[in-house]
Amino acid sequence: MCTLITGGRKLESLVGVTAHELAHTWFQFLLATHEGKHAWMDEGFAEYIGELAMDEVKKKKRANPFSGQYRGYRFLATSGQEASQGTHADRFATNRASGLAAYHKGCVFMAQLGYVIGDENLRKTIKQYFKEWSFKHPTPNDFIRVAEKVSDMELDWYLMDWTQTTNTIDYGIIDVARTNGATTVSLERIGLMPMPIDLLVTYADGSEELFYIPLQMMRGEKQNSDPDIKRTILNDWAWAYPSYSFEIPGSKKVKKLIIDPSQLMADINLKNNTWHLE
Repeated sequence: MCTLITGGRKLESLVGVTAHELAHTWFQFLLATHEGKHAWMDEGFAEYIGELAMDEVKKKKRANPFSGQYRGYRFLATSGQEASQGTHADRFATNRASGLAAYHKGCVFMAQLGYVIGDENLRKTIKQYFKEWSFKHPTPNDFIRVAEKVSDMELDWYLMDWTQTTNTIDYGIIDVARTNGATTVSLERIGLMPMPIDLLVTYADGSEELFYIPLQMMRGEKQNSDPDIKRTILNDWAWAYPSYSFEIPGSKKVKKLIIDPSQLMADINLKNNTWHLE
């Protein structure tokens, strides 16, 4: 192929778009998906690989290399102009809605999948996807089946909600109460799209603990990504229930709670994801 890159831009922008175009060697050329039907599998996946490449080349070491992609997605999701990623390329009402769905939301699909199944499983999935589907014109269903085999989790819900609807993710902390020697934490699901939940607790003595709430329909749990922090696995949260409560036993005083400290879950309202002791 021949790639023509516009000039008159800053060096970092030039390097970034070069990384993106190089990623197209895999997405879409070797993994030849249908651009009209599934542009997000090419542009979004290339954005994902390009962001990781930029972190490596520029030695940025960002906590979340995809934060800009998440901002673009949140703009789209709250704009009132979003159409599902399953919309054919020439059916979008605006070029902006088409571009944000393909590039930003497509990248978030991949990054957020790492939140769902774990980064190690995501890396294995990408490699296995190439091994099984290069030169074979894969569809979204083919990709998610590879992720299911690698992670041993059910993921059809993730593919459906994220790519075939405009349902959004929005979780919040309702209440934190100290009663009978334990702290009761109450959460709510506001958005229609369900997700597993990572909840980081910081105690008054400075120690931390991660509470993991599996999503029942996943039929599985991801591994602890940070072995230095104690993780407690709680009971599953069934998608149909809008609220969930659990107890933190013991005498430690809870100072702070934060839903998804990695910020890899594309919650559209981050204001209700944190609670501080007043």
